Amino acid sequence: MPEIALPDAVELARAVIDDYIHARWDDVSARFDATMRDGLSDRELAAGWAYISELAGPYETHGDTEAERAGEFTTTNTPLRFEAGEFVARITFRDDGTIAGLYILNPETH
Repeated sequence: MPEIALPDAVELARAVIDDYIHARWDDVSARFDATMRDGLSDRELAAGWAYISELAGPYETHGDTEAERAGEFTTTNTPLRFEAGEFVARITFRDDGTIAGLYILNPETH
């Protein structure tokens, strides 16, 4: 029997993506677990978004979020559409809703 994903993972992912695309870096990082807080600053979040925007142009919209359980984590994948390209936002959550991983991936490699 497959493990059940964190019940509100889709809503959590959408909230994080909304904060991310609207440059609310401190709202995103406030959801980080201790390891993420130690490894990724608000400045680095902003630099990552600037890099993606430089590659693909302005953000346009996102698709449906899929959630999947793996061990003690729930991972979500959300397609992101930009003016000149597409990416996937992959967010991994702990059961307490904190973020254990945040990636913007090329859809061909996710």
